[in-house]
Amino acid sequence: MAKSNSKKLPIRAAEQLFKENDWHGAELLCRQIISDFPLNPEANLLLSKVQLKTMQFENAWLCLQRYLSVVKANRHDFDFCCELLDACLFARQIELMKSISTVLTRLFSDNGVFWNYVAIAFFELSQFNEAEEAAKKAVALEPRNPGFLLSLGGILNNQEKFTEALKYLEEVIALDPFSVMGNNNLGNAYNALGRVQDAIACFQRALKNGSEHSLIHNNLAIAYSALRQQKEAINSFEKAIAIQPDLHSAYPLLINLYSETGRVKDAINLSIEALLKWKNNSKLWSVYGNAQQKANQLDGAIEAYMQALSCEVDPQSDLSRKIYSSLLFALNNHPTLPAEVIYGGYQEFNQKFGIPYHHTWTPFSNTKDPEKKLRIAYLSHSFYNHVCKYFLLPLMQGHDRTKFEIIAYADPPIQDSDTLKYRDCVDFWFDITGISDADVAERIKQDRIDILVDIDGHTTNNRLGVMARKPAPVSLHWLDFGYTTGLTAVDYYLTDKFIANSGCDHLFSEKLWCLEHTSVMYRPSHPAPPLTESPFLKDGVITFGTLSRSNRITHKVVRVWSAILDAMPNSRLVINSSDFVDEKIQEEVAQRFVDQGIERSRLDIGFTSPSWIPLEKIDVGLDCFPHNSGTTLIETLFMGIPFVTLADRPPVGRLGSSIAGAAGHPEWIAYSEMEYAEKVLTLAHDTNLLQHLRKHLRAEIVKSPLMDEALFAHDVENAYRQMWQIYCAKETS
Repeated sequence: MAKSNSKKLPIRAAEQLFKENDWHGAELLCRQIISDFPLNPEANLLLSKVQLKTMQFENAWLCLQRYLSVVKANRHDFDFCCELLDACLFARQIELMKSISTVLTRLFSDNGVFWNYVAIAFFELSQFNEAEEAAKKAVALEPRNPGFLLSLGGILNNQEKFTEALKYLEEVIALDPFSVMGNNNLGNAYNALGRVQDAIACFQRALKNGSEHSLIHNNLAIAYSALRQQKEAINSFEKAIAIQPDLHSAYPLLINLYSETGRVKDAINLSIEALLKWKNNSKLWSVYGNAQQKANQLDGAIEAYMQALSCEVDPQSDLSRKIYSSLLFALNNHPTLPAEVIYGGYQEFNQKFGIPYHHTWTPFSNTKDPEKKLRIAYLSHSFYNHVCKYFLLPLMQGHDRTKFEIIAYADPPIQDSDTLKYRDCVDFWFDITGISDADVAERIKQDRIDILVDIDGHTTNNRLGVMARKPAPVSLHWLDFGYTTGLTAVDYYLTDKFIANSGCDHLFSEKLWCLEHTSVMYRPSHPAPPLTESPFLKDGVITFGTLSRSNRITHKVVRVWSAILDAMPNSRLVINSSDFVDEKIQEEVAQRFVDQGIERSRLDIGFTSPSWIPLEKIDVGLDCFPHNSGTTLIETLFMGIPFVTLADRPPVGRLGSSIAGAAGHPEWIAYSEMEYAEKVLTLAHDTNLLQHLRKHLRAEIVKSPLMDEALFAHDVENAYRQMWQIYCAKETS
């Protein structure tokens, strides 16, 4: 009996030392016991606890294994196992965590907790398929455990399996309506699937039920951005950063919002501040480039985009592709780059993001009947209140449905009343929000689309990744961005004779297809704004004006416009667009004219909406070059105001020519800077003509091809039919 008591004393002493936080003393006593009795359960368990306290995780696990080999584990042991796993996770000992939790799934086979730990470990190791499998085992064992459902939903979200994630995350909220992370993760799934209002409700519940959390504010801001609620989005991003200044993912999104809302200087300053912390962050360099474009610092923007591409780990990622599209936009606006150099950028885009998919092209099963009813599909994110509606919606509504079946593959950021109009004019509507380019391409092929029309080009959130996979026998680009896609996968570029002058075929990857009358047709908003008197009648001063973006007002434009103002002292200049909300940007642009000798008092720079309000103050419209304006030129004509355009490099330098030609006024097209200035001054001095145009120009263009909806639909449908017949002839020859 005495011998037995003597063996108990050291373990009790060790336990007392452990309680007193004397880890070293407790360890020495435990090792003394284990040297005599290697499988002593009490000593091994206590030593495991000591080693956990001293962060010797592998040794702690070895001792715990010896303990579990000789005893039947109880609830306290279960809790200690979880404590060890939590410590490994906190210390980023993920491989060890995976090994421990895997063993424990066998020892505690009727409990899902350790399968959940396995899932977390795999997730942290970026082994997402294995993480999903383990999480599903945990849920199978305990189907109503909110924690396990939350883990599985989060893992599925990470793999963009949002629809599947919903059923688990909605169950989390059914079981625990106040779950902060449950509401957050469910909000992320809703947001990815386009259910943005539901997402916002989830994030707001999460913030209401929990403490202020930076990531939830961040996610709420993303949802607000999707609804174009920019003020609310900025407020939420600023809260997220205030709580967590090192939340680097929020900075690019906030910077872009600053740019979009006219706070360009704030965007530039925040970009510089963030890049000092994260100089290799590709997203930051990209949004810095966007802000510099807004500030008309094109060389700086191009350099920023190049830096962004060099920092991006995967040169073929979706982010790399989007950055490259932004780079191409900057190149198009550059005042001195030759057209061939710019097109070289598109060829490189094709090498990086087009040709790698050529091996996925497979034969089509579409019936090769030249006269059959064609399945025409439009691919775009612009199916909402977007500028494209003035051109795209009347075409889609005007199609002859006896000869054409119309399909839309749509991922608009919001769905509004214009979205409903689009839905009403198609035979089939497919929401592709959150669906990968590869899956969308496969769906298009399975749907046996005959002709696929890309609307977005290189604009933000484009789907050129779908086009690169060539999912339809015939494909073409039309409308947005105004230039080639660069992809050899796309067959045609829809244009007109004013844009596609002879000798420019080598600047397009697609074959140019000139429509008979015009490549754009415009339907104005209703009700149409009333016509007003020529503004010079009020004070005798001629007002020139533009509603163009700042990045199109190049040093060449400033020089020529300044010469025009100098030649006509009794004149002023209006520059009005959303790029000029920021007063600092207004003054920077004004200074460029002041440097050319123009008084600041003659310049009216700012932003007023809608467009007809500033147009009421303009007598003669001025187009920019080498990148012309687009929709605002048509709006200028619609208000009875003539404009002069300079035909420059195709196609973006010929947009003004296309609009003027379609409106029946090719005499307003100049082919040199000198001729441009002469035409502007000639118009400005012919005040009788200006008054006549103010009253009658709208009626002219209403009758012109520019606004003849039936004629345009007929021309486009003829083009589609001929493209299809060419395809059938090639395939059967």
